[in-house]
Amino acid sequence: MLQEAINAALQVAVFTLIPLIVWAIFARKQESFPRYFGLIAPTSKAMLWTLGVAVILIPASLAVFMLPALRDMAAGSNTVAGHIREQGMSADVVGQILIVALFKTALSEEILFRGFIAKRLIRWLGFGAGNTLHAILFGAVHLLIFVIPGGPKFDPALALAIGGLPATGGWIMAWLNERVGNGSIAPSWFLHALTNAIAYPLLAFG
Repeated sequence: MLQEAINAALQVAVFTLIPLIVWAIFARKQESFPRYFGLIAPTSKAMLWTLGVAVILIPASLAVFMLPALRDMAAGSNTVAGHIREQGMSADVVGQILIVALFKTALSEEILFRGFIAKRLIRWLGFGAGNTLHAILFGAVHLLIFVIPGGPKFDPALALAIGGLPATGGWIMAWLNERVGNGSIAPSWFLHALTNAIAYPLLAFG
């Protein structure tokens, strides 16, 4: 668990470094760094909306990933769920799940994608175009699984699900942040972390 915590801290630091450099060069005089990427308190309304979205989005996403082809891919030996299955459930593994779900994946990705990329694109292109482009980029990143060593063989239907679900979720999470959450990344961080915390053990042992 300690090693996972170290890995998570390093990943959050790396994913924060990119917006930090851009902020220091271009926006330091206009706004504080926490405001720049959304590390601010959300509205209570935003968190209520996030809970409502979670009730719908999480079961729908998990239902798709429990389909045999996707489940085999998402729980492969080189995935988080695969590592969890190999270790078996224990207090240490529960700690690892929480660290990975809350920080290594959710927080680092929210800082980079919703806190930096989505905000900049929305500011430059407007909400509709900017959020859509950010969502496409977020979905496309997940397709890299087809080119990494040991990844699954490319399949159009599989690629549509692997790229489409994150893209849809990414669009909704940025909407929660920007349209309801006063620019805070807390709604998307909460939704992303909750989804991962449920999905990892379910894929591993379900």
